[in-house]
Amino acid sequence: MSLTILASIGKAGLVGVTGGTASPSASLGPYTMIPFPTDPQSAGYTPVSSVESPLGGFVVFNSPLMHAVTPGEWLTWSHDYNGDVYYTASNRLITMTMPEGTSAFYFYAQPNSFSLHTISANTSDGIVINQNVEGYQGASYYGFYGTEGSMISSITLACETVDFAIGEFGIASIPAPSGICLGCIGMNFFMWLRRQHKFLR
Repeated sequence: MSLTILASIGKAGLVGVTGGTASPSASLGPYTMIPFPTDPQSAGYTPVSSVESPLGGFVVFNSPLMHAVTPGEWLTWSHDYNGDVYYTASNRLITMTMPEGTSAFYFYAQPNSFSLHTISANTSDGIVINQNVEGYQGASYYGFYGTEGSMISSITLACETVDFAIGEFGIASIPAPSGICLGCIGMNFFMWLRRQHKFLR
């Protein structure tokens, strides 16, 4: 999958990327991405307010979305994806609040019309992705990741012309802090000092 970097803010901030209709990459920027597992919540266009992250916490919607699966309930997607999607119904503007410590997040979006429509996504930091997305087998990739410790707090999606669906989520959280390794070194040094003291008795 070929990712296109769209924007970044300063030396430390967020980066937005697009990837078209291809299957998601295993990485986004410096992060290894974890795809969301099958959503255990009822499908069949059942309203849901959040989706549990595989890394803990929830992606929370500001208003309920209709949980469906594709293909079948939601007719088409892209790259032969079979899984969960979340339909906005009559709503053309939604916000997803990320779990605390989200360093990278991707998703796909597709309009509810077999024609081309612009779907935008922007973060609370002001990074914006605008894509023209085809409603027939054209679900398109949107990705954001943080640099130098920046986190993603929320993503707002909008389509002025038609309602839409999102789905096929992937996430990465804060890397393990380097202080853990320093702590191991400190403990090993402490044990070495104890051994030296014992031998000098």
